[in-house]
Amino acid sequence: MRKIIYILIICCYTLVGCGTDKHVMYESKQFEYGSVIKVDSEKSDMLQIIKNKPYLVSEVYFPKNDLEGEIKFREVTNDFKIDKSETLKIPKLDSTVVLLSPFSYNSNPTSEIALFKSGNDIGIVSGPNKYIPITKEIGAKNGRFTGTGTFSNDENVIMFYNQEDEKNTLTYWNKKGKMNKEILLNNIIEDKQISVDDMAVFHDDIYIYSYKSQKIYIISQNLELIDTLEIGDGLKNIPPEKWGSSVQFVLQRELGELFLYNSDKPEQGFYRISDTGLERLEYGQAKYKNKFILANGNFYDLYKERVISNNNDEVKQMVLNTDGNYYFTTSKDLSDPKKKVDEKNIYLTKINKKSLPAYIEELNEKNN
Repeated sequence: MRKIIYILIICCYTLVGCGTDKHVMYESKQFEYGSVIKVDSEKSDMLQIIKNKPYLVSEVYFPKNDLEGEIKFREVTNDFKIDKSETLKIPKLDSTVVLLSPFSYNSNPTSEIALFKSGNDIGIVSGPNKYIPITKEIGAKNGRFTGTGTFSNDENVIMFYNQEDEKNTLTYWNKKGKMNKEILLNNIIEDKQISVDDMAVFHDDIYIYSYKSQKIYIISQNLELIDTLEIGDGLKNIPPEKWGSSVQFVLQRELGELFLYNSDKPEQGFYRISDTGLERLEYGQAKYKNKFILANGNFYDLYKERVISNNNDEVKQMVLNTDGNYYFTTSKDLSDPKKKVDEKNIYLTKINKKSLPAYIEELNEKNN
C-alpha cells in the first residue's frame, strides 16, 4: 500500500488556490467499441471508482480565495452521461498547496482518496459526501496513515504506522468521520513478526498482507481476528522495495473476487482468496472467460494467462467497473482517429463490456 501512496504523491497534482475550471459537456459520439465524451478542460479530472461507480473528481479548489477548499464529484452514469456535480467542502486548511491522490488505482478495492500538504497528511476523502480530517494530535500519536477502507454501512477503517516505535494502529471511524475505536495491531494479531505491506476492505472484512510473517490476516469490522492464511508459494519471500511491497490485493469487480499477486512479476500467478484459503488461479476455467483485472496499466486475462499492456502517452487514467465496462480518460478522440491529438483536450471514453474482448485483442496486436 505504501508503495502506491508514495509513488502517487510524486506524480499527483500540485495545486495552487484558484477557481474551478468550467466544464462544458458535449454529446457523446460513438465508435467501433464504445462512446466518447469530450470534457472541455485543460486539466483532466481524476477518474475514480467510488462504491462501484465511476466518478470524475476535480482537483481541490478555493472558490472564495480563502483556505476553505472544495472538491467536485461528477458520477458517470450507466447510459454514459456526466451527472450533475456534488461538492465536498474541505474544512479550513493552512495552505492552498495540496496534493490529491487516490490510495490506489484500477482494481484495488480501496476507493478512498488521500489529501496531502507538502508531504504531510491532512485527511481522507471517503466519497462525495465525506471527508475525514486527520488532526495533528492523531498524527503525532499514531504516525502516518498507510491504509484505509469504507464498509457498506459507510463507516471507515484507517491504519496508521508510527515509524519511531514501529507500531501499527488500526482505527475505526463512524459515519460522521469521528474516530470511536483504536487498537494496536499486535493486540489483535498474536504474531510478533508482522508488517502491513498492503491492506484492503473486501466484503466488510479487513485484509492485511504481511511480508514479515508471510501471511494474510482477515479482521472483522469489530477489529477482531477472523482468520489467518498462509501466502502461496509463488508469492513467498518477495522483499518490499524502497516504496513498499509489490505484492498487492486486486479485485475482479464483475465476479467480486479478491486476488493477491506480484505486480512486478505477474507471471508468478494470481492467488484467489476464498473461504477455504488462498488458491492459485488455474487458467482456462469457463467462469473467467472474457474476465479481466486492470492494474498498473495492464489488462490481466484470467482465462488465457496473458498480460496486455495499455500503457501509452495518450491514456491518462483508467477504471474497470462492476458491470465490466472500461472507462478511461485520454487526449485522443477515438471517434475520429484522424484527428490530431491535442493534449489540452480530454476525452472520457467508454468501452462496452461486449466490445472489451475485441478492444483488448486489438491492443494486444498493436503491442506485438
